[in-house]
Amino acid sequence: MFPSKNIFNQMMRRSLLVIIGFAALLLGASQAMAADAPNLGTAGDFGVLADSYTNTLAGTVIDGDLGYTTGPAVTPTVSGTTHVADAPYEQAGDDQTAALADLTGQVSLSLGLGAVNLNEVNIGNGPGVFTPGCYSSGGAMNITVGTTVTLSGSGVYIFRPGGALTTEANTSFILVGDVCEADVYWAPEGATTIGADTQFVGNILDPAGITLGANTTLLGRALAFGGTVTTDKNLITVPVCPAIVAN
Repeated sequence: MFPSKNIFNQMMRRSLLVIIGFAALLLGASQAMAADAPNLGTAGDFGVLADSYTNTLAGTVIDGDLGYTTGPAVTPTVSGTTHVADAPYEQAGDDQTAALADLTGQVSLSLGLGAVNLNEVNIGNGPGVFTPGCYSSGGAMNITVGTTVTLSGSGVYIFRPGGALTTEANTSFILVGDVCEADVYWAPEGATTIGADTQFVGNILDPAGITLGANTTLLGRALAFGGTVTTDKNLITVPVCPAIVAN
């Protein structure tokens, strides 16, 4: 009887260790996904910030400031101020650089060692559904044609592709539970290409360059100080999060 009791106790201890280890793993994943919003500083005023800004057709509207050194062939409609290599433009570039360093320095949950399709990734809530947190990949992040990505829950979202950020045509986002577009950040290591007729959300900080496809809307910011931003009959709106009212 005593040997059986000892075996039972050993099994219980092992089971407890497994449970503790699993709980620690979940806690580690939760902590890895924690995300903090960077301070965009004066870059937050800009809908488009670039070294070179390319726009060859009429129809682009920027609800915010515009900044560049080399300007477009066709001037877009701008609700804010256009800065051409002036002091506020340079300051915004410095602020973009600082914010990008903040984003890339945060601990992240890896979605894969190579390229990933965000609409197919399942972290436990179904394919293409993400809760607030910081996510990275070893390669590019893509959204395939005609699909959606869901952001679920109020908080900060950071996506850090280890390569390019690419969405194909006719993609969009579903925002659930008071998600604010201003709290979504994209910081790819490669260039960003947003496909035509896409509804994209968030702040893109990418000195490697940002291209918006025809008729795409961006509820966010295209910040590519040091690189090129290309637009094509786009609507770019700088988002503002509502103030949190204490009970």
